[in-house]
Amino acid sequence: MTQRQTDDPSGIRSSMSGLALIIAAGMAQMLVVIDYTATAIALPRMASDFNVSADSLQWVITGYILSFSVVLAIAGPLGDRFGRKRLLLLGIVLFGAVSVWVGLANSVIELVVSRIALGIGAGLLFPLSTAVVGAATPQSQLPKTMSILTGVATLGMAIGPVVGGIFTELIDWRWVFLINPPISAVAFILVFILSKESKNPDAKTGRVDFIGIVLLTTGIGGLSIGVAGLADQALATSLSIIAGGVLSLAVFAWHELRQETPLVDLRLLGNRTFAGYLTGGSLSNSCWCILIFATTLYLQEVRKEDPMTAGFQFLYLSVPVAAAGFLGPVLQRRIGTRLMLLFATAIQTAACVIFWMSDVSPWLAIGLLVVGFGCSWGWSMSQAGGIATIPENNVGLASGSMLTVLIMSGNIAVVVSATMIKALGGTDMTNYAPGVTASYLLALALAAAAFFATLIIVPPRSIVVSEPVGTVVKPGGDRATHSTTE
Repeated sequence: MTQRQTDDPSGIRSSMSGLALIIAAGMAQMLVVIDYTATAIALPRMASDFNVSADSLQWVITGYILSFSVVLAIAGPLGDRFGRKRLLLLGIVLFGAVSVWVGLANSVIELVVSRIALGIGAGLLFPLSTAVVGAATPQSQLPKTMSILTGVATLGMAIGPVVGGIFTELIDWRWVFLINPPISAVAFILVFILSKESKNPDAKTGRVDFIGIVLLTTGIGGLSIGVAGLADQALATSLSIIAGGVLSLAVFAWHELRQETPLVDLRLLGNRTFAGYLTGGSLSNSCWCILIFATTLYLQEVRKEDPMTAGFQFLYLSVPVAAAGFLGPVLQRRIGTRLMLLFATAIQTAACVIFWMSDVSPWLAIGLLVVGFGCSWGWSMSQAGGIATIPENNVGLASGSMLTVLIMSGNIAVVVSATMIKALGGTDMTNYAPGVTASYLLALALAAAAFFATLIIVPPRSIVVSEPVGTVVKPGGDRATHSTTE
C-alpha cells in the first residue's frame, strides 16, 4: 500500500502569511483613504465647533494634501535606501500617534498644524505599503496581489463617508481621528511579524534632495492655491500664483532629470507601457476623486441630508468596491491588465453619464454601484500594469513616483471641481447644483480621456518583468528580464 501524498503545510502557511501581509498593508492604506473622505464629511461640524466658517478650515484639507504629496514623492527612494519595512512601520506609528493630536486639537491653528503632520505619516505609509508587498511578491503575481491590496485600501473610499457621518452625527467628529490608533496598532503588529526588510542594494547613500523637495512643495502648493483662488481672488493674482506653481514644477522636472537618485523618476516615462498605465490611472483617479467630492456636496448641500444619512448613501459603493478587489484578479488572468484598465475606464465613463444626466435617487444609487467597479479597477490595474514593468530593486521608487502622480492629479482635479462649484454657486453660495453638474461633466471627460489614453499609449502586448527570456535596459541603467503579456 502506498501512502497518499499530502500538501506541504509550509507552503500553506506561506500563502496564508502572504495574504495576511496584503491585508495588513491594505488596512494601513485604508486608514489614509478613510481619513481623507471622512474629514470632508466632518468639516462643516469642525467649523461650527471652532466658531469659524468652513472656508477658514480649507488648510485642514489642503495642508494635509500638500505634506502628504511631498512625502509621498520621497518615501519610495528613502525606502529603497534605508529599508521599506522600517519606514513603513515608522509611518504607521506616526499616523496613529498624530491622529490623537488631531482629535484633541483645541484651536484652528493646532488643528491645521496637526493635519499637516498627519499628512507626513500618511505620505510614508501609503507608498511603502505597496512597496513592501510588491517586493515580497513574484512579478507574475503582481496584478493579483495589487488588486487585492487596493481592494482592501479602496474600501476606505466607500466606508470613509459612512464612518465620518456616523461619528460626526452621533458622537463627535474627533472620533474620526481617535479611532485610528488601535487600527494602526493592529497593522503595525502584522507588518512587523509578517514582512521582511527589503532595500535596493544599488541605492546611493548621498544627501536627500532638499532642492527637489522645495521645488515640488512650491509647485504643488502654488498650483492648488492658485486654482482654488480663481473663484474669489483677483484673476491676475490667481494666474500669477498658478504660473509660479507651474514654473516650479517645470524646474523640478529639469532638476530631477539630472539627479542620480531623483524624488520622482521621470525617466520611467521613457517606458511606453509604464507611461500609458500612469496616464490612464491618473485620469481615472481624477474622475474617482471628483465623483466622491461632488456627490458628498450634492447629498449635503443640494438634497440637504444630514452627515450620517449622506454617509450611508455611499454604502452603494461598498459592495462593488469590495467585490472588485476579488473579481479583478480572476478577470485579469482571462483578459490581461491592459484590457482590464480599458474595461474599468469604460465603466467609469458610463457611470458618469448616469450621474450627469439624472439626479433621481434610483439612478444615483445605480451610478454609485456601477462606478465602484470602474474606479477600483482603474486604480489597481494601472498600478499593477505599471509596476510590473519595473525591476524589483526599483519597485520602491517606481511605486512612490506612480502614487505621487496619481494622488497629485486627483487632488488637483478636486481643487478644480471645488473652484467650479464655488464659481457657479452665486455670491452667497446658496446653489450648489450647477457646480455639481459641471463637476460630473468634468469627471465624464476625464474617464473618457483615461480610456483613450490607455488604448493609444499602452501597447496591446505590454512588456512586463517575468521569468528569464531576455533582457531590457530600464531607466537608470537597471537590467531586467522580460516577457510579453496581453
